[in-house]
Amino acid sequence: MGFLHPWVLVGMAAAAVPLILHLLARREPPTVMFPAVRYLVTTTREHQRRLKLQNWLLLLLRTLLIALIVLAAAAPTMPLTGVPGHVPTALVVIVDNSPSSGAVTGGAPLLRQILAAARRVINRATPNDALWLITADGIPRRTDRGTLADLLGTLKISSRRLDLGAAITTAGQVLAPEPLPGEIVLLSDLQATALSSSQATAPVIVGRPTASPPANAGIGVLDPGSQPWSSDGGKITLELVGDSGSTVPVSARLDRRASRQTLGHIGSPTTLAVPGAGSGWWTLTAELDADEMRMDDQRVAAVRVAPVAQVNWDSTGRYAAAACEVLSSNRRIGRGGEVTLGRLARGTSIVEPPEDPARLGALNRALAARGVGWSFGAPANDPAFTDSGAVTGRQRVLRRLTLRSSESGRTGVLATVRGDPWIVRGGNVILLGSRLDPAWTDLPVSPGFMPFMDVLLNRLARGELALEAAAPGDPVPLPDRVGVVRQGEQEWRVEGGELFRPPDPGVYFLEADGDTVGAISVNPDPRESRLVRASDGQVRQLWRGARVFSLDQVGDAAFSSAAQADLRGPLLWTALFLGLMEVGFASGWRRSR
Repeated sequence: MGFLHPWVLVGMAAAAVPLILHLLARREPPTVMFPAVRYLVTTTREHQRRLKLQNWLLLLLRTLLIALIVLAAAAPTMPLTGVPGHVPTALVVIVDNSPSSGAVTGGAPLLRQILAAARRVINRATPNDALWLITADGIPRRTDRGTLADLLGTLKISSRRLDLGAAITTAGQVLAPEPLPGEIVLLSDLQATALSSSQATAPVIVGRPTASPPANAGIGVLDPGSQPWSSDGGKITLELVGDSGSTVPVSARLDRRASRQTLGHIGSPTTLAVPGAGSGWWTLTAELDADEMRMDDQRVAAVRVAPVAQVNWDSTGRYAAAACEVLSSNRRIGRGGEVTLGRLARGTSIVEPPEDPARLGALNRALAARGVGWSFGAPANDPAFTDSGAVTGRQRVLRRLTLRSSESGRTGVLATVRGDPWIVRGGNVILLGSRLDPAWTDLPVSPGFMPFMDVLLNRLARGELALEAAAPGDPVPLPDRVGVVRQGEQEWRVEGGELFRPPDPGVYFLEADGDTVGAISVNPDPRESRLVRASDGQVRQLWRGARVFSLDQVGDAAFSSAAQADLRGPLLWTALFLGLMEVGFASGWRRSR
């Protein structure tokens, strides 16, 4: 038990006043021997014993009455549930409205139960409480009771995934500077894939549903394969995720064109041939029949349809030439003069460092005459790794030449090593900081070399910079040429190189100087499709000290952690009852005398 005003306990000394008055009021009457009244001695003794009992009972009631009033004035608190009042508290309510909360249970989305529990929690709040709300977007919002109720009334199922451990950590950071005692209330379906460890700095109360989750199937992977597609179409790979073991039909289509259908099974990849279309950017959509969770029944991806690049690779090394031969045999490139690989030519060129360092000066002069804003610099022969990215991933680089920009900034950087440019683009010329040879980099002998060559020749050489995949709200780095992100009628003005957070599922097209140079395919996190819930034991193991209740009970448990329950109300009501008893006994006994 704690006290908000412990100094008031000094007044507990007043509880001795009734005892002192009782002792002072005692007096021994004089003894008078009167034979006529000796027969009343026995009756008098019995009456005195009854009076003594009445006096001691009144003394006890009056002492308890004073003690209770003093205790109530000291504002005692105790970790109890179900007590009407509580001390002023800093409370963070975490409402999990991630896609899994849209799963239908008992004829309604689970989010409805979560919101009802949240309302029961805030109904116990007082004007002296400090309240925050955290939802799937992870942003803490400070509010009051009325505004919080309005926010809950407008809250919808979000397409964003909520990491529950991260949300508890954020709530702890919010409460850290607060002078009031803090508490965290988490209301969630406790999806096992959403749990992560967290060192909670405030007491955590968890509200969870009691009903079992429904079986579910969703589309977790939609891979359109190598791009661009030819006009003949392409072959896509689908993978279903979830908890249902049944085989379900899945269809795919380009925009509004006719769809193709196949059967898919959870955990097993399925391939499907999709008819092609004319050159341009298209949205590929895969769909399942509707089930108890709707948000994961559709997945989208961006598809670029264009003729394959016509490449001249005669002047390149044997590893790059071998890769080009394989790509040509698979109809991913053709022979021609659209792109020249290995040297600087009239059209689009992909230029490697020269084998002979004596030729470096002439090459740099030719690049400057061409108007390319980049040139080759001094050797950097310290082994390093490329920075992970969409172009190369992580590869070891043994030798390289530094790439220098003659312009302000570093426009055109496609890949880096230790943050330094390694692959850059200037106009229609791409410079490689290393030769495509194992003596310079491990890339030619890595499994990622063929996909890299495909991307280099068919996309980067044409100025198409990025085909990214993300979940709603994830930060996506934009290529430095991009100035506009567009989805349907919406557009966002951006600066190249910044992070863009797509708000909702869909395909976002990236534009530079009026041309579409890439796209971001945004879909719900596939982990949301696995509805299996964590056990109470797992929750307590990850979040030490957490108390777990059903969604129906969590309202009574709120505001009761860390000495949150205010005992002043119960104490004052008890004092009133004792006061009425004292008045009743005293007046009744006085009349009986």
